[in-house]
Amino acid sequence: MSTPAERVKASGNEYFKKGKIDAAIEAYSECIALDPTNAVYRTNRALCHRNKGDSLAVIADCNEAIRLDGLAVKPHYLLGSALVEQRRYADGLPLLRRALDLCKERTVSYKDDILRALLLARKREWEAEKVERDGALSLTEELVPRLVEEHYHDPSTGAGVDACVAEALALLRRREVPAAVPDRYCCQISMEVMLDPLTTPSGITYERASLREHLQKVGAFDPVTRAPLRLEQAVPNIALRETIREYLDEHPWAYESNL
Repeated sequence: MSTPAERVKASGNEYFKKGKIDAAIEAYSECIALDPTNAVYRTNRALCHRNKGDSLAVIADCNEAIRLDGLAVKPHYLLGSALVEQRRYADGLPLLRRALDLCKERTVSYKDDILRALLLARKREWEAEKVERDGALSLTEELVPRLVEEHYHDPSTGAGVDACVAEALALLRRREVPAAVPDRYCCQISMEVMLDPLTTPSGITYERASLREHLQKVGAFDPVTRAPLRLEQAVPNIALRETIREYLDEHPWAYESNL
């Protein structure tokens, strides 16, 4: 039998679908007043707050939802995303990882969204840290040659020291420059790094979403070989998927990279 809170929740869901976010927030707030122990009501309201760009309200509702249900996927995802938006990467990234881990225990329709949010967060964290590293490296490039010149006055050894220092600094600078993403990790349709690679009977590997779109909108054939193809004929390339995940762990900048 439907409870009063569930009936109000149904109204809130309808408001949300129609884009009436303020009305949805009021409905979910009434749900919470009727049943403060239900984590879903907090999570639904947090989603509304996210649509309005109110990250503080998202954080408050999600923290409470997780307190009520520590195994709920969505509040971990929403909370992690909100913290990342505030550039609180050390707090947000573990929550996104936790949300992804929780997806292993159940079927979650937005699992790919969580993965992409995690990868984008790691890239933003890398970019933020790179600014700091570049500043430190620039200072090092300025100070070290001066210190070397002050301590090595012997012409017979000074040139050799200068060359070693210059080489070391050049190596450090090159380490901060992203290299090209290996072609084998990129979809032959979108040219982006694959997260869910599928290999066709022709031996060509594509991102699942890109291949599905091609088959639906362009035609039922392999984009490269032009051989007849149905989506169910393509098989998940699990080994490549795991290799790409490891590559992205080591090279966060590579997600959505133009290189």
